[in-house]
Amino acid sequence: MSVPHPPGHVSAVPAEARQHQGGPAGIVSRLLAACVDLAVVLLVLVTEYLAWTAARFVLDSEGFRAPRPSSGLVAGTYLVVAVVVLALPWWARGRSYGQHVMGLRVTRLDGRPLGSVRAMLRAVACVLVPVGLLWVVVSRRDAALHDVVLRTSVQYDWATWR
Repeated sequence: MSVPHPPGHVSAVPAEARQHQGGPAGIVSRLLAACVDLAVVLLVLVTEYLAWTAARFVLDSEGFRAPRPSSGLVAGTYLVVAVVVLALPWWARGRSYGQHVMGLRVTRLDGRPLGSVRAMLRAVACVLVPVGLLWVVVSRRDAALHDVVLRTSVQYDWATWR
């Protein structure tokens, strides 16, 4: 599935990967991208906690005690941060940070961008039912459960911008 290029053209797609360009992404690539995205979410959460702790220290250094958020607050904050970390880049560029690292892009089945509503719904589905990703293993089109429900697709795409 290699596309001919004019003489002197330098492709951003590695030669070994060109045969996969535009093909459906498999479970390993998608799991690795999800792990990178999870690391981004955890980094944002730790940064928020450190900022909250620093603000409390600055406001009351004598009576300072490190904040101990409730499990409900931690879970709620995680859900909001995770949905935003996924939905915004899917809407804006068609790929989360982890998918950018792995050379993946999310689109509608017809190849068009997700749009804001579908990106948000997909992010909520991914965060609330992460095990749905495992459906890729049995799907003929390498679709996760949320891809089937929302009619989306994840392909290998090493292009940096669209």
